[in-house]
Formats: sequence, structure tokens, C-alpha cells
Amino acid sequence: MLPKQDIMLKLAEIEESLNQLEQSLHDRISVEEQEGMNSLTNKIQKIDSKLSSVERKAESKTVLMKNREKSFVLQKLELSYKTS
Repeated sequence: MLPKQDIMLKLAEIEESLNQLEQSLHDRISVEEQEGMNSLTNKIQKIDSKLSSVERKAESKTVLMKNREKSFVLQKLELSYKTS
């Protein structure tokens, strides 16, 4: 009976070791997932910032183009007025 008890004790130790390994692996995967999420969040924020910058530049160019069109129309009106 002594060998059977020894085997049961060894099996219990192996099971405990496996449980600890499983928990350790789970913890490591969780940390790596969190780091990946943080990295992804940072990249998204950088892209969003760049997109906002591009949108602001596009809006300012649109305003400039509209102002140019208005000034061109104004010039045409002035010329038409002067020639009439």
C-alpha cells in the first residue's frame, strides 16, 4: 500500500504544479493582451490626431478657396460696374 500512497502523493504534486503553470500562463496571456490593447489604443489615438489635423487643413483650404472665389466674383462685379 505504501507504493500506492506514494503514487497518489506524486500525482497530487504533479496536478498542483500543472495548476500553477496554467495560472501563470493565464496571467501572462492577460498581461500581453492588455499591453497589446494599450499599444493599439495609442496607435488609434495617433491616427485620430493625424486625421483631425488633415481635416483642419482641408477645412482651412476650403475656406481659402471660397474666399478666393468670392474675391474673383467681386472682381468681376467691379469690372462689370466700371465698364458699364
